[in-house]
Amino acid sequence: MKKTQRLLATAMTPLLILQCLLTPLSVWADTLQVQPEATDYSDGAASSSKDEGPVLSNEQQGAEVEQPTVSDDDSSSSVSSESTSNATDSAKPENDVSTVFGSVSYQTHVQDIGWQAPVSNGMTAGTTGRAKRVEALKINLLSQDGSPLGNDSISVQSHISGIGWELQPVGNGRASGTVGQSRAIEAIKLSLSGSLSDSYDIWYRVHSANVGWLGWASNGEPAGTQGYAYQIEAIQIKVLPKYAQDAPARGDAFRDHSQEPPTVSYRSHVSNVGWMGAVADGKTSGVIDSRNAIEALSLGVNWYGHGGSISSRAHVSGIGWQDWSSGVIGTTGQSRSIEAVQFKLNGEISATYGIWYRVYASKLGGWLGWTSNGSPAGSVGKGAAIQGVQILLVEKSGSAPGDTLNHFIGATDVLSGSSLGLNGKSLGSVQGKSILLGSENGSEPLTSLSISFDNQEILGSIDYFGFFEFGGWSGAVSDGAALNSKNDGRVLKAVRLTLTGDLSKAYDVWYRCFDSKKGWLGWACNGSDAGATISGSFLKAVEVRIVGKGAGAPGITDGAFVSDASADCAHVVYQAHSANRGWSPSVLDGQDAGTTGKSLSLQALNVSLSGVDDDSQIEARAHVANIGWQEWRSAGYVGTVGQGLAIQALELRLNGSLANQYDIYYRVHSAGYGWLGWAKNGDSAGTTGLNIQIEAVQIKLVANGGDPGTSSKPAFISTPALTLQVHVATLGWMNPVGNGGVAGTTDRSLAIEALKLNVSSSVSGGIEYSAHVQDVGWQGWASNGNVAGTVGRAKRTEALKIRLTGDLSNYFDVWYRAYCQDFGWLDWASNGQPAGTSTIGCRVDRFK
Repeated sequence: MKKTQRLLATAMTPLLILQCLLTPLSVWADTLQVQPEATDYSDGAASSSKDEGPVLSNEQQGAEVEQPTVSDDDSSSSVSSESTSNATDSAKPENDVSTVFGSVSYQTHVQDIGWQAPVSNGMTAGTTGRAKRVEALKINLLSQDGSPLGNDSISVQSHISGIGWELQPVGNGRASGTVGQSRAIEAIKLSLSGSLSDSYDIWYRVHSANVGWLGWASNGEPAGTQGYAYQIEAIQIKVLPKYAQDAPARGDAFRDHSQEPPTVSYRSHVSNVGWMGAVADGKTSGVIDSRNAIEALSLGVNWYGHGGSISSRAHVSGIGWQDWSSGVIGTTGQSRSIEAVQFKLNGEISATYGIWYRVYASKLGGWLGWTSNGSPAGSVGKGAAIQGVQILLVEKSGSAPGDTLNHFIGATDVLSGSSLGLNGKSLGSVQGKSILLGSENGSEPLTSLSISFDNQEILGSIDYFGFFEFGGWSGAVSDGAALNSKNDGRVLKAVRLTLTGDLSKAYDVWYRCFDSKKGWLGWACNGSDAGATISGSFLKAVEVRIVGKGAGAPGITDGAFVSDASADCAHVVYQAHSANRGWSPSVLDGQDAGTTGKSLSLQALNVSLSGVDDDSQIEARAHVANIGWQEWRSAGYVGTVGQGLAIQALELRLNGSLANQYDIYYRVHSAGYGWLGWAKNGDSAGTTGLNIQIEAVQIKLVANGGDPGTSSKPAFISTPALTLQVHVATLGWMNPVGNGGVAGTTDRSLAIEALKLNVSSSVSGGIEYSAHVQDVGWQGWASNGNVAGTVGRAKRTEALKIRLTGDLSNYFDVWYRAYCQDFGWLDWASNGQPAGTSTIGCRVDRFK
C-alpha cells in the first residue's frame, strides 16, 4: 500500500507543479500557513535618518530590494482616469471566489524611477533613505481567484503638493496623484466599500520626508502631513479582517500644520554685540548678567493656516515711547537702550491667545514680573536698560507663566497727546493724567489732535471725534492716530472722546474746549459733545483728564457745547490757501480771503455755509493753471495744495432750500486788474486764457434780488475771439483767420483791397479799424464787421489802423503788422497806430 502511495505521489508531482504555475500567486499564497511577522505595528514614527519602522524582511520591505519598474503609461497631468477591468459587471453567486476578497496589491510612481512593480500585504512601496517623492499610487483589491474587485470596492484620495486634496477619490486599480508634474503626494485617505468594510479594515501608513515612518491609520483616516510640504516617500498597506488580533496599533498617523499652536519668535539687537539669533516661545533673548543693553527688538508670529500679527512699541532712552509698529522697535546705531516694552496681538490670533512677556533689568534687580496684552513691562524714569526679554503665547483660558508682581515701575495709564495748527504746524506734545492740547493764549486754531495712553496697564482704547468747520463731524480715530492727517486747512470746532474696553470700566474721560469767541466752555464726559459750532469761531485748546470711575467732574459742566444751528440768518464761511503762506484762518460774509499787493496766488479755497439747519450747501469749482476747470465740489477744497498752481477763475452756486432765499455773490482780486466785478449763482469770476492768477476772494449771501455793491468792472475776463477777413485782388474775399493768424497771399504780388474785423469778448466793447487806400488816403473808422477799403475798384490798401473800444480797451491791447511791397514785414503797431506805408504807393500783401 505504501509503495502504491509513493508511486502515486511521484506521478502527481508534475501535476502539482503545473497547478502551482497556473494558480494566481495570491490564491496559492493563501493556501499556505502564514508565519507570524516579526513586526510590532504599533511602532511609532521613526526619524528619517534611521528609517526603521516595522521590522520586515528585505523582500517584505520592498525598499531595500531593487524593484522592477513598469511602463509609465499615464498622461502628464492627472492620472485618475486610468482604466481597469471591472470584475463586478455581472451578477455572481455570493460565495463565488471571484467576488470574495483575496488580497491587496499596490504600486507607486516614484520620482526619477517611474512606476514600480506592485507589492502586497504590508510590504513597502516606494523608497526610503533616497529622498524621492511618491507622485502617484494605484491600489488593486483582488478576489480569491486573483481577478480585481469592482471599481467601487475602494476609495483612494491623495493630498498633492500645490493642489491639496483631490476633489474626487479614485477607485480600484486607478491611479491617484499626478505623473509628469513633479508633484509629491503628501497624505492619503483609503477606505473600503460598504459591503467590504463590514468584514475588513484597511490599514496604511506612510514614510514622510523629515519625519520618517508615521503611525498607522485606517478606514478613511488621513495619513501623512498637510501644510509642511513634506513628501511621502514610501507606503505600506494591509487589509485585515475586522477585529483582527494582529491589527496594527494606531499611532501618530497624520500631522496638520494648521492644528499646531502658534509660535512667537524674537531677536534682540544688543549693545556691543549687534543682532543676535532668533529664539522662540519663552526663551531668553539678550545677554543677561551683563551691561549690554537691548537696543532693538524684532518679533514675528507664525500660525499656519490662521491670521494674526504682533504690534510692539518700546520706551527708548532719550526718546520716550515710540509709536506702535509691526516691525523693528527701538533703535540701532544710536547707543540708546530700551527701558520698557509693550506687545499686543492683532487679528484672528488675538481671539484665542494672549501674549505674555517679561524683561530683565539688572538695575532693578533682575527679572521683573510677567505681564500681557499691551501692558508695559520694564520701567520709565529710572534710567534702567533691559538686558533680556522672554515672550510666549498662552491660550486665553491659560494662566500667567509666572509671578506677575512688579512687571512695570512707573506711572501707568498716562495720557499722551499732541496737536497741530494750520499747515501742519506742531503745537507740542504733552503727557500726564491731565493734558492741555493747544494754547488758550495763542492765536493758532487747532486742526488736529492725537491722544493715546502711555504705560497702559488696563486694556482698552481711547476714541475721539472732531467737528470741522468744513465738513462737520469726522469718524472716530483712536490710540494716537491723527484726527485730521490732511493739510486741508479745516479747523476744529468741537470734539467728542470715549473710552473702550476695560478702560471704560476703570476711568471716566473728561474734556473741555477753549473757543476763540466764547473762551473756556464747560466740561463734557464719556462721548458727550464739547465745543462750539457758532459762525467764525474755532478751538484754540482742548483739556483732557482721566479720573477714577464715578469720581465726578473736574469743574463746571454747564455750556460744554454751543450750537448756532437755529441762528437768525445763514452765513458763508471761507478760507484761502495762498502761495508761500499756506492756509489762513477762515473768514465770513464778504471779508477778504487771501492777499492783495503781495503777488501771492490763491491756490485753494474752502467754502461752506454756517447757521443753516437744513440740507442746503454751496458747490464750487475752480479754473486752475495747467489744469483748467475742475469738477463741482460740495465738500473739501477746490484748487490744489502743494502743486504751486494758481486759481485763475471761480464759480459758486447754492443748492437746497437756501437757494430760494439768497443769491451767492463773489468777486476776485486778479493780478494786474485788481478787484473785478461781482459774479453770482454759478457765473464765472476771474480770467481764463490769460494766465492771470487770483490773489484774493470775497463771498457773501444776498437776499434774492438784493445788491452786493456797485462795481463798474466786469466779473470775468477771457481772451477775446478775433476774426480778420481780407479781400484780395483777382481772388476776392478770403477765408477769415483768428487771433494771431495771417490774412492775404504769399509770393503772388496781389494787393489787399479791403478788410473786415470782428471781436467777441466777455467784456463790453468792440473793435474799430481804418484803411489807407490808393488814391483815397485814410478812410473813416469802420467797426464790428463793416468793410474798410474798397471792393470792385481795383485800389490797393497801403496801411491799416486798429483800436479797441469800451471796457475792452481797458483790459486788452490790439497789436498788428503789415507785409508791404518792397519792404516785407514791418514792425508791430498797436492801439490805433498806423501799420504799412503812405505816399510811396506800396501795396499791402498780408496783415497779421
